[in-house]
Amino acid sequence: MLEIVMSLLKELEGDKPHMPPTMLYNEGWLLRIILHWFYQTQVTGHAFSFLPQAGWYSEGLLSSKFQSKHQGDPLGESYTRADGVLGHLAVGDKGRGDIFLIEPFRQFIVMEAKLFSRLSGSTKRVPGYNQVARNIACMASVAERSGCSVEGFQSLCFHVLAPKDQIEKEASFKKYVQKDAVRQVVRQRVETYKGRPDYDKKKKWFGEHFEPLLSKIKVSLISWEIVIDSIKKHDNEAGEGLARFYDLCLEFNSPKS
Repeated sequence: MLEIVMSLLKELEGDKPHMPPTMLYNEGWLLRIILHWFYQTQVTGHAFSFLPQAGWYSEGLLSSKFQSKHQGDPLGESYTRADGVLGHLAVGDKGRGDIFLIEPFRQFIVMEAKLFSRLSGSTKRVPGYNQVARNIACMASVAERSGCSVEGFQSLCFHVLAPKDQIEKEASFKKYVQKDAVRQVVRQRVETYKGRPDYDKKKKWFGEHFEPLLSKIKVSLISWEIVIDSIKKHDNEAGEGLARFYDLCLEFNSPKS
């Protein structure tokens, strides 16, 4: 079966493919290729550098402190699906893909990958609960659920990856990654539970788990171009191949396509 899959993907380079090119040329596969390269190459001092014993996973599920208590819960939400997670992690069984942190509890990086789409400014049920704040809140939930303290982490980050032009032109990118803005949004999320039985538990979590993580975490905007250039410096052949793949991602996903 894998041979058939490979054959179908190779057809994307021809004149008569059997699926849209965006099935392969997209931000998800772009990020997976980059993570694979850094994992194999073990470059130090980079935003994607792996600490010893660290691994990575794509499309992992991050638990939420605000998960629904019952069907139709007006304030509840589901797991957040992360484009990429790097660090000392394990993946839940039964195919669920939920992320847990494991010893030595030294690295936890979550990545959000974009090409031309914006960062979401709200969830379905909670206006203003933007994509960056939600991911960082979920990271605090994962750390709590895993039974670890963020104080021991050497590498704790949330990265948004996007084209250089989009980062420069889209105001929401710079706005949402400000820590004070993240703190305010998550505090407001906690306050939506005021008057409910679990309000005090949410407030306690905010002070004991979310605040320490937010104080320590590095929140970054990183362009695909910067990452590709850094790979070229270590491995020009791989970097040039990735640059060609990136160009095709831009071509097939452009709103003008």
